[in-house]
Formats: sequence, structure tokens, C-alpha cells
Amino acid sequence: MHRLVIAILLAGCGGGGAPPNIDADPRGPVCSKQLYDLCVEEHDCDTMVCQPFGAFSACTTSCSPSTPCPKDKSGSPAECDNGACKPSAPNMCHLPGS
Repeated sequence: MHRLVIAILLAGCGGGGAPPNIDADPRGPVCSKQLYDLCVEEHDCDTMVCQPFGAFSACTTSCSPSTPCPKDKSGSPAECDNGACKPSAPNMCHLPGS
């Protein structure tokens, strides 16, 4: 009888999917020095260019009218801001140790 009650209780609790990953970091993975990742200094970037853009600093690269910016996470090309590619937002990641 107890097994039947437990089985009924367990069957009624689930939504059919797997439980959420409680260990997942809501800030995303650790930044890996890619273009448009968050940064503090040039050594945080493969491009060796860490540029502050107001609310955030991101790994970036140079741009010009003849060298447009690569796409950012929105899927649109980043804005060329004073010769540096400014993404609409940084990649979803966090710096090591933060």
C-alpha cells in the first residue's frame, strides 16, 4: 500500500521534463577570450584589445568603413565606434574568479 501511495505522489509531481540543472551558472560559462566576451584588461582577450563601452568592457577588434565589424550575439554586425567594434551587449559569460 505504501508503495502505491509513493508511486502516485511521484507521478503527480512532475511536469514530464527533467529537473532544472541547479548547478548551471546564470551568468553563463567562463569567458574564453573570444570577440565580444567581457574583459578587464587586454590579456583577457585573444585580440589583445579590451575596450570600455560605458556599462561594460568587451574584447573587440578594429573597424573602418572598409573593414566592417563581425556580427555580435544579436546576429547583426557590431557598431563601429571610434574605430572599435562595439557589440549591442557582451557575450553571456563571466570572468574567471568572478
